[in-house]
Amino acid sequence: MTPRPHAVNIYCMDSRDALLQAAAEEFARSGLKGTRVREIVERSGVNERMIYHHFGSKEGLFRAVVEREFGGMGQAWRQAMAEAAELEPYEGVRLAFCTLFDLVHSRPLLVPLAMQEGLGGWGVRPPLPADALPAELRDLHERGVEAGTFRADVAFEVLYATAVMTLMGTPAMAGRFPAVLAERDMTQLRDQMVALLLDGLTGGRR
Repeated sequence: MTPRPHAVNIYCMDSRDALLQAAAEEFARSGLKGTRVREIVERSGVNERMIYHHFGSKEGLFRAVVEREFGGMGQAWRQAMAEAAELEPYEGVRLAFCTLFDLVHSRPLLVPLAMQEGLGGWGVRPPLPADALPAELRDLHERGVEAGTFRADVAFEVLYATAVMTLMGTPAMAGRFPAVLAERDMTQLRDQMVALLLDGLTGGRR
């Protein structure tokens, strides 16, 4: 008996999701070049031909994994930026930084995948030019400088890069310092890290 069309579609959707999840774990651990298709197939329980059906190649699967991981985070990040833009500069920047930390912490594969993507030369997500940084956060920074809340000698680009590297790296590296970080409540850790960033931005005046 020929399978009903909708049954085939459901299987295709399930197999695609299973491949994306399994591949994310393998790529995060071994990178694009170090991951074998057989390992993804074994982890997902999906026939190998479905990789080529859905993604065309292992490289296409890697691209889909990276885009899904960053894309899901990006949507939540944009929502937070819209909320932060309505606040006073200090509170708006604090909300943005706290949200970034929370988003990364809730996606344990994000940083390993970003590291693998970086080692591969950022082929899927090219480096960001300065004019592509969040406009809402830039505006908060400018308003804070004008109001005297933020230091004028800290360029926005430096602030943004420092915050991203610090807040994305901390959840990933917590296990390296178990006595200091891994056993600490993540909300408390987040608030302390954000406070350190804001102290640097305000010169400790607040």
